[in-house]
Amino acid sequence: MKNPLENFDYRIPCDDFFLYELGRLVEEDRASLDDEEFRRLIDAGIHEHVERRLEMRTEIAAHLRKLRSAPVRVLRFVEDIEAPLHDVPTIIQSYVAYLIRRLEQCVDEKPDEKVEAAADLLLESPEDRSAAEAAMETLGSIRSAASARVLAYVISEPVLEEDLEMKAYTLVRAMWPLARPYIFYSLKPHAHEDIPFRWFQLLIECGEASAVDRILEEVLAHANHPDYREDLLVLMELLGQARDPETERKILQMLNSDETPHTVREILDGFLKRSKTPKHKETGSPEPWASLERLYAANKKYLEAAKLFDTGQKAAANRKLDELLREQPDYPFVLMLKQYCRGGLRPPPTSKPRDRGRS
Repeated sequence: MKNPLENFDYRIPCDDFFLYELGRLVEEDRASLDDEEFRRLIDAGIHEHVERRLEMRTEIAAHLRKLRSAPVRVLRFVEDIEAPLHDVPTIIQSYVAYLIRRLEQCVDEKPDEKVEAAADLLLESPEDRSAAEAAMETLGSIRSAASARVLAYVISEPVLEEDLEMKAYTLVRAMWPLARPYIFYSLKPHAHEDIPFRWFQLLIECGEASAVDRILEEVLAHANHPDYREDLLVLMELLGQARDPETERKILQMLNSDETPHTVREILDGFLKRSKTPKHKETGSPEPWASLERLYAANKKYLEAAKLFDTGQKAAANRKLDELLREQPDYPFVLMLKQYCRGGLRPPPTSKPRDRGRS
């Protein structure tokens, strides 16, 4: 059966981190979904390139809705922004095929020679102060995913003098979120020998919505290892700077869970006793959490309108879409479905598709 997303363009640039990693795995003859790291790469790539990107979800939904026989269940997952997509076979197959094609296309694209030269200079001679400064100056002047990755790497370990490390940190922060995919992918397996404090500092200071979750995950992963304890105590202090309105609730939830190890509880309890999580004066949630709340609320309303449209109730669907447009004038899903409401597009069939996704 032909994949309805065959040849779909996920619009990934050639300097993307996931393409870089894919190239390495291909060279190692590990580009198979049976390979654990390859599958982890694909899952993370789908999350970064599809799940998190509302515009990409909308493009996929529009593509599926144009089909004579749309895969209904896949469409439901795509349009529900809280639904994961890395377990949906249609998405996996299409995304993997695209990455392979894109990697082949990018072979002919020459990498930025200035970035390559600066990266080599910085990574090979981090102890050479003048060389390191010159390399960072070059990398900081070229806003690209590749230069951001190099700078992010050198602040993950104590390889530079402290003032140079802070300079590199400032450059990475100025480029945010270009280094985000690399940092998140590298943090996930918790395989690092030293806790990359600067990375977590970046997440907090750049207002990354999941920063608190990532820090708590790190504590949970390493609290049973005495060698990490001192670093974890320092890491926990970053939570005092977090603007996440759910910070205290998340800490207490982990603290009160029966599954939380005693060593983790000690660290969390100690933090709560000696620190106060920030109390914000805002009447509502700060950014980016306020935007996320609006996004989730809008999506729930959109799903109601889409259900009406898909059951043939176009007039009712149109009214709900108009209401949502008054609240969110640029909401991509609504703009897409409004076009179909005005046109003659038929709702997708209600027959059960074969594709399965995680509920």
